[in-house]
Amino acid sequence: MDGNIPRLQAELQQKILESRTIVDLYRPIIDAYIVDFFHLNHWNSLPPSWIRCFSTIPIEHLPALLSFENRNTETTVWPLTVLTLRSLFRRLVHTRSEPKTTEKHPTDPNCVYYKQSSLFHKSVKLKKRHEIEQFATNCSRENNCRTLVDIGSGQGNLARTLAYGFGFRVCCLEQNESFVQAARQKDAELWRRLVKLEPKLQNTTTATPHPVHLHEKVNLDHIDPNAFEQLLRDALNIEKGQHSDALQFGLIGLHPCGDLAPSLLRLFLACHECRFIKLVCCCYMKLSCESSISNGEPKEYGFPLSDFCRRTNLTLSYEAREMACHAIEQYRERLSGDYHELKIHAYRAAIESIIVRLRPDLKHAGLKGGIRATEVSFAEYCQRAVDGLGVTVPESDVHSAATQSRLSRWEEVVKFYTIRLMFAPLIETIVLYDRWLFLLEQGTNARIDVLFDPYLSPRNHVITAYK
Repeated sequence: MDGNIPRLQAELQQKILESRTIVDLYRPIIDAYIVDFFHLNHWNSLPPSWIRCFSTIPIEHLPALLSFENRNTETTVWPLTVLTLRSLFRRLVHTRSEPKTTEKHPTDPNCVYYKQSSLFHKSVKLKKRHEIEQFATNCSRENNCRTLVDIGSGQGNLARTLAYGFGFRVCCLEQNESFVQAARQKDAELWRRLVKLEPKLQNTTTATPHPVHLHEKVNLDHIDPNAFEQLLRDALNIEKGQHSDALQFGLIGLHPCGDLAPSLLRLFLACHECRFIKLVCCCYMKLSCESSISNGEPKEYGFPLSDFCRRTNLTLSYEAREMACHAIEQYRERLSGDYHELKIHAYRAAIESIIVRLRPDLKHAGLKGGIRATEVSFAEYCQRAVDGLGVTVPESDVHSAATQSRLSRWEEVVKFYTIRLMFAPLIETIVLYDRWLFLLEQGTNARIDVLFDPYLSPRNHVITAYK
């Protein structure tokens, strides 16, 4: 693989440059908030040919925009620029689909997880269960070290699966003390249940190590690799004079949020004993950028990471990075089904037009969620949505001709939302490729794979790198 790294770097650089050109060209759409649809007149920001096309295309045809595969049965006549974009997306966007293969995950009949999977699934929701199983199975293929370190481990669901289910030695670092206490209690409960069904686990010669949970906050802004490795040695009872392989470990992260992912990549590079890293990342909108660092404080910001992207001054707005975190497959499914529920976008945009006129200080304020547009009128929505916000929407505004006209355009709002979402996989790809390029620039072997079913877990790419 080493000989291919320069070629891979050049390919990633070219794809990033092309993607950036698209983002710059369509930035007014990408950076638009759907809540501003009416008072900023987003519909008229579309190219004229798009307005003519989307004014007549029914919503049932929109799911095609959120899929970049060749569709031989598609009959919609899209504008030429839309067709061009879709062709470019097919080439530039990193696939989100799971590999089409009949190969199943290796299921060792002696593996505790596969034998007692129902115990590990207890009180774990389907989405998290899918993520943990796929992530742990993927980790089980890493044969170069059997010690894993999970920073930001929460209540330890992943750690229990890795330790008790797959026999890894796991050290967890979590700054929330209540999570650490909960993790230890859940460890003990699962262990009691497991040893009843698998008595051999108590055999001293085959004893499964318990996860080690530390209430620690690691200073990832100023990484001290020696202090971090000593912390792990103390936690795992490893003497510094032991065999050099004793501490070798892998860093793992299942959906580390915002800047935590870039910090873990830096920690991986800084620690001599860290052999590999495996991350599934999320919350790109929480990444720090150079423009977000105040007072000129020296700080390693989260995006971009690679030297190439920093030299070329690559930037992505908060709005763009937030959009990249959307569940595009789930939205495509909603468009194909009972899409009338999506009228909620128009409700939110219509009330925003009223709020910014009455209370400009409440622009983009968080309103009550979970309200179904098919179950309430707009008047009821206004009453419930602003509850606790300290503002009342006047009846005259709720029932005004201007408001009713806006609500009648609800399909335009859905169409604009879908058009904007069409760019989301491209934005996510830019973030992922920047990280991939960063790792390659540092001389590591790295790759990005699809790990999860995107319908269950939209942030489904895993970054793996080795030293």
